[in-house]
Amino acid sequence: MRRSLSELKAAPLVWVGVCLSMIAAQTMLCSIFAVHAVIDMDYHGRNADDMASSATSVPMVFTVVAAVLVLLWVISSALDQRRHQLALLVLQGAMPWQLLAMNILTILILFVMAAVVSCFLTPLVAPIICALITNSFGMALPYRNVNLPFSLRTGLIISGAATLIGTVMTVHSLGRIRPMEALRQSQSPPRKAGTFRTFLGGVFLAGVLCLLAIPGLTSGQASRTELANFMGSKAIQGRMNLFLGTSMGALFLLIFTLAAWSPYILPLVTRGWTNLVPLRSPTWRLARQQAVGRIQRQGATIIPMAAGLSLLMSFSGILLTLRNSMALFAPPGTSDDSSSNGQMLVSLAAMLGPALVITLAGVISGLLITSRGRSLDLALTYVSGAEVGQLRILGSLDGAITMVTATLLSFIVTLICTGGTAFNLFVYLGHARMGIQWSWWAAIVLCTALVGCLATGLQTAGTHFEQSTRIIARAIGE
Repeated sequence: MRRSLSELKAAPLVWVGVCLSMIAAQTMLCSIFAVHAVIDMDYHGRNADDMASSATSVPMVFTVVAAVLVLLWVISSALDQRRHQLALLVLQGAMPWQLLAMNILTILILFVMAAVVSCFLTPLVAPIICALITNSFGMALPYRNVNLPFSLRTGLIISGAATLIGTVMTVHSLGRIRPMEALRQSQSPPRKAGTFRTFLGGVFLAGVLCLLAIPGLTSGQASRTELANFMGSKAIQGRMNLFLGTSMGALFLLIFTLAAWSPYILPLVTRGWTNLVPLRSPTWRLARQQAVGRIQRQGATIIPMAAGLSLLMSFSGILLTLRNSMALFAPPGTSDDSSSNGQMLVSLAAMLGPALVITLAGVISGLLITSRGRSLDLALTYVSGAEVGQLRILGSLDGAITMVTATLLSFIVTLICTGGTAFNLFVYLGHARMGIQWSWWAAIVLCTALVGCLATGLQTAGTHFEQSTRIIARAIGE
């Protein structure tokens, strides 16, 4: 217990980031299960379609997947930051089971703290989510605390399982590194994904290709009778739902592939787009080098950010592709763009709101987790002769480069998912119009770059570079 408490004090920003992700994940999970209980209480048994299932199944799946992914990634990144301290403990004679017990106890303390906060926040957040979902489905249903203990217990069990798995897997992988090797890699962790992660990423990518290509190839082309009765054809509506489901499944597998192959993909994308920026400033070149080096070592911010943006833009892009492709067969005057766009925004908020909150918390946690490495890089740059003004610019550019990289990765994921949907529609209907929301993407790139610039810029503004030698000494000798 004493060692776990000292570990929490040794890296407060890292563990604050982990606790923030836990609070967001637990609160959203408990809230979505609470909303499901409310809708099920009022509609179960009255409607053969089971309104509780149809209204909450999609947001529940998105929330659970986002919570598990973000918790696994954030905990892995946080523990990986502490490999130097773990190596020192091994040199002092600590056994593998002692390292595992210490880290599990540390995470357990954070989990209990986050669970207490989530139990207070869930009754406040659940009515908001309930209003979004019921408005999206046109149900006039007020929120009530129905079976709240069961909802809290279910959400905490899921988040607790993801937390425990992430802790055990990370500590086990770090425990296999020899102490001297871990000390040398403490500030520059390995850049390779390993055989298992590489193989797992290949399996996920193969699943993506199957989900995006097989539904269209196996369905063939719709008959003339089905196309003539397009709006009333159950076969076509069922096929559209199949294309939507397989495309979203491919999205999740693509995100998992990105997480598995991140040591290879992240520096490649970062180096690629920064090379295309026509700036010859020495400050920009140094910012590029530092950003690529840091991203090779850690992607705690990029993966949650890319996952959240991919979820939002892929879901909306797939819906837009389906709507544009089906509009050719709809009778004249049956669609209203303004009302349909407004309804799509409401549906996106209802379906993706909890998952996006979790990924946003993951992004903030990633910025907190990587703050120590960023401070060390800037301190080393200051010692080598850089001016304070240049370091302020470097700190701001680091956040902008990180956020733009995450946005580009999410754009690639979205393009693949919507392209697969358009392919299936073209094979089945003989016509397809791929929906790419260019104005949304332009606004996202500008906003994320600005937010990243401000986030890391404010952190750099509060750094006293005159104490750089102390920062370096603390990093290599704690």
